[in-house]
Amino acid sequence: MKREVLGNLQRWKESSGRKPLVLKGARQVGKTWALQEFGRFQYEATGAHFHYIDLRAAKDLHPVFEETSDPHQIIRLIQFRLKRPIDTGRDLLVFDEIQECNHAITSLKYFEQDLPELDVIAAGSHLGLMKNQEAFPVGKVNFLHMFPMSFSEFVAELEPEANEFLQAFQFDAPFPTIVHERLLELLTVYLFTGGLPEVVVSLSPLWRGSMHEAVRLVRDVQTELVLGYRADFAKYSGIVNANHINYVFDSLPAQLSSAQDESVRKFQFKQVIPNRNGFDAIRGPLSWLLESRLCVRSNIAERADHPLRSYCSANRFKAFLFDVGILNCLLDIPGEAILAETVGAYKGFILENFVAQELFAATNAELVSWQEGTAELEFLAVHGEDIVPVEVKSAARSRRSKSLDAYIARYHPAQAFKLTRQNLGVNHARGFTTVPVYCAGKLARQLQS
Repeated sequence: MKREVLGNLQRWKESSGRKPLVLKGARQVGKTWALQEFGRFQYEATGAHFHYIDLRAAKDLHPVFEETSDPHQIIRLIQFRLKRPIDTGRDLLVFDEIQECNHAITSLKYFEQDLPELDVIAAGSHLGLMKNQEAFPVGKVNFLHMFPMSFSEFVAELEPEANEFLQAFQFDAPFPTIVHERLLELLTVYLFTGGLPEVVVSLSPLWRGSMHEAVRLVRDVQTELVLGYRADFAKYSGIVNANHINYVFDSLPAQLSSAQDESVRKFQFKQVIPNRNGFDAIRGPLSWLLESRLCVRSNIAERADHPLRSYCSANRFKAFLFDVGILNCLLDIPGEAILAETVGAYKGFILENFVAQELFAATNAELVSWQEGTAELEFLAVHGEDIVPVEVKSAARSRRSKSLDAYIARYHPAQAFKLTRQNLGVNHARGFTTVPVYCAGKLARQLQS
């Protein structure tokens, strides 16, 4: 499996003045796998060693962090527990599930101050959300975020030949038709599976065989993962009411699927939690889901001027699921119907959720959409000084883009993009470029460069 996070980990390893690294991300996005892969290939393969400690399982190590903050003493005691030496000048030490041990979080400060030559990575989910959990020492750690597999990573896993074309695409020429059509087919599969590694791995052995069996297995894995997320609501809710988190989590797919046209609407607060109305009622549970990376927020800007944030309000936003496969699972949309496109696999809200997921993974920042009068666009991106409109259209045939036309007439952007099922094309007369929707993440990265 090829994950982009491995390159990010390598850059951290090679950076000067690196600090202990904290790898954050929703549960089941592949953090443990990535760290073990990184340890094997970047340390074990070079003659160094990789020391992995799961602090959820190794509860006998918790007193080590409680009894001393001296990293040298911590290393001595870990060596005693592991029955092997740790070379502080060459090795990698990983603390997985670090949220289970408050004092281990605090210890990262002292590793940075007193033992900077040792490579230390901590990983976990729900970091900072549990009651009385320690905050990470400000300025003493580096952060790296991990997401579900992007569409590009998904294609690389299932069909590397197609991914070669995807990686080579430079927005200067259309894809060969046969490649474009195949990438659309793969996108349809991704809209069903999503990008959680356990789901994708369950599909891989059956990829060229029984699709009926693959659909059943994928949905079974997705259902189990959802049960795990719900169990986490109670375990890690901290000061937030776990039932309220459940209500907001269930409201996300319900509100997304209620969109009557192609564009997802502003998140509504009324009766999300029984007998409670208004933004304040859902603020805590929503923040919990956002911090857990189970939800993606897109603020709605009333104007497209700098600074964009000044034209956004705390209570005006769209809310998406972190993984499009989990969205379809929560809605119980039959996999066969998605793959056959009889239910509208490219239905507006499903495709918009996919694009939100891709943009969020590429930018690691809250997204922004635009609504001014009756005109609205799914997303705005920032490229240098330019604000770039990005429209998402799910229809197989391109239709007139009244909102995009209105935006271009009002703001005269240097660039404007329309994400559709069509191949690359430039509409010089109307001032926008049509980009295949499966290139959403690639487009976001290009605009960031």
